[in-house]
Amino acid sequence: MNLNRLGPFLLALLFAAYPAASLAGPGEETKALARGAAEGDRAAIVKLLDLARAGEADAQVHVGKIYYDGLIVQRNFALALEWLKKAAAKGQTQAMNLIGHMYQEALGVEQDYVKARLWYRQAAEAGFAPAANNLGWLYFKGEGTGKSPALAKEWFERAADQELPAAQYNLAFLYAGGIGVPRNAQRALELYRSAAEKGYAPALRAIGWHYQTGQGVERDLAEAKTWYEKAAVQGELEAEAMLGQLFQQGLGVARDLDAARRHYEKSAAGGDPLGQLFLGWLYQQGLGVARDYGSALAWYRKSAERGNATAQNNIGYLYNEGLGVTRDYKEAFAWYSKAAEQGEPTALYNVGFMYEEARGVARNLDEAFRYYQRAAEQGHQEAKRIVGQSVR
Repeated sequence: MNLNRLGPFLLALLFAAYPAASLAGPGEETKALARGAAEGDRAAIVKLLDLARAGEADAQVHVGKIYYDGLIVQRNFALALEWLKKAAAKGQTQAMNLIGHMYQEALGVEQDYVKARLWYRQAAEAGFAPAANNLGWLYFKGEGTGKSPALAKEWFERAADQELPAAQYNLAFLYAGGIGVPRNAQRALELYRSAAEKGYAPALRAIGWHYQTGQGVERDLAEAKTWYEKAAVQGELEAEAMLGQLFQQGLGVARDLDAARRHYEKSAAGGDPLGQLFLGWLYQQGLGVARDYGSALAWYRKSAERGNATAQNNIGYLYNEGLGVTRDYKEAFAWYSKAAEQGEPTALYNVGFMYEEARGVARNLDEAFRYYQRAAEQGHQEAKRIVGQSVR
């Protein structure tokens, strides 16, 4: 399991607190905003709308953001887009970036990664760092374009050069994993530290991970715990999960399954898939809690819904063994396959085994070998043994 997974790449938009509205005519729009605004803000809201209607780009962005956030009036992405496009037409890069985000996430529009990329690129080429970072993310994920770590690096670098902490974190991740660049743990740490100095919580957690694993720095579990705690204080849920791992395994601290569970529960309740996975494992194994396959399955499902491949594989295992559920090989095969699509080594092996044994799928020895081979390439030891012994 890659514990240094990418955290969310959030838009770094620094708008004023005022939201914006546009209901019927200009008069109705002003009334709607005035009703929702605090009494002291009403005059400012009216002035903001006047400026937006007069064509002032920054005011138009704020109005679009009001509709986007739904803070004063009911959220309305269509009207948000209308105002943001007016601002973008005047070269307002924050508006371009937010429009790109709307197309990327299908907010009030049909999801369109190509349009998202075009809007991000327009803002990025005008020097707006958050858009460059978002463009790099599209290239990293291959959304709207083929995956290109090299182009991801180029755009992350542009944003990182402007001291955007999210971009520094993303660029560090590439160096830490040797993705599109030669692996360089020291360079990764430099970038993580730069982002951490700006208070970027995922970078604090990543530094902890480097100390835990000894990558680019001498292994120091006490230091790892310190960095995880710094991140957790800022609400970084994956750091909570990593703290739980230290307590579960007794790494740098006395083994304490109750403390592990508390950290996992906090992480899982906040929606972090890693915390949900780890909490499910406690229930599956009965570590510090009564063994409860139903609870394990429930937490694995939450994690799997957020794309965690290990959780998907573990659900397959529960169905394959009939633990807490009626044994169902077809369901097991389906879950193993989801995880295998993400390259999870154990899942790749399990799919191969299901093909070999005709469990939930017709026997197909060619497919079995293909999956064993892929698992072996990912380092799965039993798959390596099988592939090494096979004569085809």
